[in-house]
Amino acid sequence: MKSLLLSIILCLGSLGTALSQSRWMVGASAGVGFSKTPGSDTLANQFSTRNRLGGYGNLQLSYDLNRATSLLFGIGYLNAGYKINNDTMAFNTSINNGMNYLTGRLGMALRQQFGKSNYISEKFGFSFNYELGNSTLDTFNNQDAGTRFRIIQEQQRVWNALGFVGVAFGGNTEGGNRYEFHLTYYQPLNTTHGLRVQHSEFFSGEFPLTFKGGNLQIGINYYFNFGNFQKTEEYFYD
Repeated sequence: MKSLLLSIILCLGSLGTALSQSRWMVGASAGVGFSKTPGSDTLANQFSTRNRLGGYGNLQLSYDLNRATSLLFGIGYLNAGYKINNDTMAFNTSINNGMNYLTGRLGMALRQQFGKSNYISEKFGFSFNYELGNSTLDTFNNQDAGTRFRIIQEQQRVWNALGFVGVAFGGNTEGGNRYEFHLTYYQPLNTTHGLRVQHSEFFSGEFPLTFKGGNLQIGINYYFNFGNFQKTEEYFYD
């Protein structure tokens, strides 16, 4: 028992020491995201797909392998979805449906320094989305009364894997913190929802679409250097 407690204490001490090193950074990211259904030959002539605006927020860790390369870890929230428009209608022309996701990612960043503290960075890696709260089968109407068209949405999976690639412009503060303005695209590996768009009188017309969850994110990252949280070793005496 004593050896087990000693091992736990040593592990916790090692973890605390590792996190206090300047290679580790902890931060947050927030911004907006654009998503839509992919193009399809089945789309009826009077309909079009539009970009839908959503948002995201992440908590994230970064570990610097060297001055130019970092490993990235993150977990957060994403609101994404689709917008289908009937171009022949004057009012209530769209069905705008959003979905909420728990997200995680693992990736790498490569940095090229320019100027005293500024850099440009390329990012790539893998991510996952877990859909929160939606049912297996839902129907969405373009308006509450006198519906002109509707979408029957069938959930095919709640988990989805994605690959991401992005670019960021950033800099380092005098205290060793890091800030970035980024543009990142997430490409899904699977289809998450099947959509049946029904229209015309008595909904006699119908065409299929799919939603995969791909999105383009624009936002801000800010990282705090763990080394700034080290307990000072200086003591003052009267």
